[in-house]
Amino acid sequence: MDRHALRPGDHVELACEAVEWVDRTFFPAVVRVVFTDAQSRAWSLVDKAPIFGSDLDAESTLPTPAAVRCVVKEIRDMPAASSMPLVLVSTEPDGVAAEDGTAVFLVSVDLLGPAVSR
Repeated sequence: MDRHALRPGDHVELACEAVEWVDRTFFPAVVRVVFTDAQSRAWSLVDKAPIFGSDLDAESTLPTPAAVRCVVKEIRDMPAASSMPLVLVSTEPDGVAAEDGTAVFLVSVDLLGPAVSR
């Protein structure tokens, strides 16, 4: 995604990977997705599969690519050690948060894509 096209308030999708079924008996199934932020910290989000992609269901083989909808909060200048701009995003549109309650993440712009309706 082009950093210059992003503005605070824009809706985007943060690329992540579905790695574990937490509960397949629940409908819709509950899945864990992971991604790594700009500071190399791994994050885990758990919610119903459709939150992370319309093609993700209890029959999906894991690991598989997934995404979480986000809102752009802030665009930051590129750090000296990186060629990628950083973007502060919030996973609040779908009420998703990390297990510790964190819902705002600093990520590289290359993890972001256009928002898709689900």
